[in-house]
Amino acid sequence: MTTEEALELVKKYSEEMPSRISAEILNSLADYVFVKKAIGNFSRENEIYRAIKIQAENPSEKFETEDESDKSVTNHPKRYMNKSGIEAIDVIEIFCSMTDGASAFNLGTAVKYLARLGKKTKNVQEEWKKVLWYVDRLIDMDHPVIG
Repeated sequence: MTTEEALELVKKYSEEMPSRISAEILNSLADYVFVKKAIGNFSRENEIYRAIKIQAENPSEKFETEDESDKSVTNHPKRYMNKSGIEAIDVIEIFCSMTDGASAFNLGTAVKYLARLGKKTKNVQEEWKKVLWYVDRLIDMDHPVIG
């Protein structure tokens, strides 16, 4: 997949995300990872990190919980799919392909929480804290620069 295709897929997925802030952060992260190829330089001074931290401390959006019947769905739950058929796993795998090992895991898990924010639980602050926790782990580890 080309950089342009990866960016387009993330953009298309994010257009239907309930959280506008999470969608903006996901698109900014995609630009940082796919275009700048700078995840190895990601730090707590980064504007993306600061935006995540602000939301983890005081979220500015509120959402209702999804349909409880979706909680038991193993394959293709609604919280991970948008109307155009793009699933969060498609987006996560693109991000993970840009690095490897524990870096890929932490980046992919942060993307997972961003992608479902506002879909799974009313407690979005807890979801933002999870995003922040995985991004902190990504920053704290010795991970390779994307090349």
